Amino acid sequence: MKKKTIIWITIPLLLVGFMIVNWNYISIYAEWRLNWGFEVPKPNMIETVFNTRYGFPNEGQTYLVLDYDAIENKIKQEDGWIPINGESSDTVSNLFETFQKDVADINDHTQNFKRLFQENPVTYNNNDRYFYKLEGNSYILAISNTKEQKLFVM
Repeated sequence: MKKKTIIWITIPLLLVGFMIVNWNYISIYAEWRLNWGFEVPKPNMIETVFNTRYGFPNEGQTYLVLDYDAIENKIKQEDGWIPINGESSDTVSNLFETFQKDVADINDHTQNFKRLFQENPVTYNNNDRYFYKLEGNSYILAISNTKEQKLFVM
């Protein structure tokens, strides 16, 4: 009887502990999957460069850097990822500049955001990939960097 009681107490506690430890990834991942059809595997680390989502849900901007051991094997073209090459490099630059402009237009502390972008630059090379989806006035932009094993998500 005591063993059953211990098991019934231990399993829920382990599940709650798992949820607490992984909550940041689980909540972000669920939002991306539901809102954008955007799926990525669990990273080693998630760094939030900034998050200005204070009011109504999905209002504001977020800039995250996800670190991986090997990102190139985890994202595929058929999942909506587009290769960055000579033709698409300008598109990626324009999309990122639009994001920076949107951040500056909406937020009062523009200098702080410029500094954050300088301290946490989005870098990519030929043969990296990007994901972009626009719905109304909202969008998601993700850029992979296989050399640095990072994924930049805005």
